[in-house]
Amino acid sequence: MARNWKASLRTAAGRHSSRRGAFSAGLTALVIAAVIVFNLLVAQLPESISKLDMSDNKIYTVTDTSIEYLADLQEDVAIHVLANQDEMDQRVVKFLDKYVSLSDRLSLDYTDPTVYPSVLETYGCEENTIVVACEATGKQETIAIDSIIGYDIYSYYTTGTYSETDFDCEGQLTSAIDAVVSDAAYKVYQITDHGETALSSSVTELLERSHITLADVNLLTDGGIPEDCDLLVCNGPTSDLADDEKDMILAYLAGGGQVIYLMSPDLSPRPNWDEILETYGITISDGMMADTQRYYANQLDAFFPEVDSSVDAASNLTGDSMVLIYRSRGMTLTDPARDTITVSSFLDTSDKCYSVVDEDTRSEGSFSIGALATEDTDGGTARLTVFGSSSLVDEGITSSFTNLSNLDLFLNCSTAGFDDISNISIEPVSLQVTQNTITTGGIWSALFIFVLPLAVLLFGFVRWMRRRKL
Repeated sequence: MARNWKASLRTAAGRHSSRRGAFSAGLTALVIAAVIVFNLLVAQLPESISKLDMSDNKIYTVTDTSIEYLADLQEDVAIHVLANQDEMDQRVVKFLDKYVSLSDRLSLDYTDPTVYPSVLETYGCEENTIVVACEATGKQETIAIDSIIGYDIYSYYTTGTYSETDFDCEGQLTSAIDAVVSDAAYKVYQITDHGETALSSSVTELLERSHITLADVNLLTDGGIPEDCDLLVCNGPTSDLADDEKDMILAYLAGGGQVIYLMSPDLSPRPNWDEILETYGITISDGMMADTQRYYANQLDAFFPEVDSSVDAASNLTGDSMVLIYRSRGMTLTDPARDTITVSSFLDTSDKCYSVVDEDTRSEGSFSIGALATEDTDGGTARLTVFGSSSLVDEGITSSFTNLSNLDLFLNCSTAGFDDISNISIEPVSLQVTQNTITTGGIWSALFIFVLPLAVLLFGFVRWMRRRKL
């Protein structure tokens, strides 16, 4: 009887094992089929969705600025890559694929100039070039592939190699597309021969991406302000205007002209510039600004002014935007010379700021660091934008602090008066490696490194022994 019971038990166990085996095999087949179907469905998704950016620096992630711009694109744009695709930096290739997938208006093709040398004559450029062309407008822009990835040449002298600094594919592509589909073209002149500082290459590149060309002008020797001047810039003069130059600028503004004035970081008197500003309701303080609340690195004369984005001069900035100003003059807003003039401040110090003339002369209060005066005239809307310091566009500051919005603010001020400019500014993606240091975690490190893994192993061993006995 006992033997029959044991035989029956073994038979039942075998049947149960067979059913479990069949169930497991069926479940495995179902999972495999589901995975295959899932992969087939994913393969049909657009590349912009199906491919995730797993890069350390998120170089394949396209900003909302470009996404929104491409969504509104009204013309077909072709991107011709004149290079051997296999020999290109594959980061550029992957980004191009991702970028083109964002709009049905974009097309992408590759042509190897080594195989088809005539293509260089067709587009009038050299090899290893990206040509962005719009058939509807007949325009084309070129991007040197070598310019997409930036390098720190100085690292060669310390390490023997060139270290990568940034990845600038999106910014150049979006700017080039905007250039070929837009008819906008503007001319900016910067005043010379008063000790002014020439605008840096970073500024000129931003202006060029917005279809703005830059030229110099000497108001006295060049016959005044050129007729094709859309914006007049004076960056950090160390000497004052002549009386004739003052009259030229006042007449230019009265006719609907646009002027940006960035003050020099010194206390030298410039009465002619002061007269221009006072005409438009802006008075310069006597001293240099020292902000005791919003200063940087224990330097009271280097501070972060508060941004008022309700003024169109700063409309592209948000609450998270930071602007760093160094050695700045302050301004107060007064009654302008005419009721038709409106003046407002878009950069302000804290109310714990001091205007310091010397050790014994200072006044406390809130001061304007950036002000805008506008006036509707028969010739258009006049705009006078004034900054307390030329440090806003100082290369030493803008290149050292890549998270600042200084250049974005200046570009917005430069283009705010131009109706048909997109004002696209996309910063390159940093390729700098961030070093993470693992610190001692004490009892928590012991828990996660030793205790939990040992507990899991022990639990598994006990389960295995129990099943073996069965």
